[in-house]
Amino acid sequence: MLIDDDPDDNFLHQLVIHDTGLSPEILVAESGEKALNYFSGKPGRNFLKPDIIFLDINMPGMNGFDFLERYKALPSELRSGTKIVMLSTSSLSKDQQKASSILDHVYYRTKPLTEQILEEVVLAS
Repeated sequence: MLIDDDPDDNFLHQLVIHDTGLSPEILVAESGEKALNYFSGKPGRNFLKPDIIFLDINMPGMNGFDFLERYKALPSELRSGTKIVMLSTSSLSKDQQKASSILDHVYYRTKPLTEQILEEVVLAS
């Protein structure tokens, strides 16, 4: 799942994911609110729990840190097994520390998403 308000980043990141052949389906949410609505809806037959969430920090309204706070409160069956990658233009260590203080095991990488980043996250335990 890509959570980013920038359509160009979403387009580029979808291309990278498709090129690796690792995921047949990519969910895109243009805001943290839309992503939370996806998880908060009653999961039914069409619900696909993401293996990885690529989350932008700087978005209008609900930023990436706000999303993490709300995501952390979701039932564990909706979150278990999903890796979170903060994917941002910021390389500040304080942003990395803040993400980790909200939710354990958050990966932090700078944009743009590359095949190497994707493979590192997929192979990480």
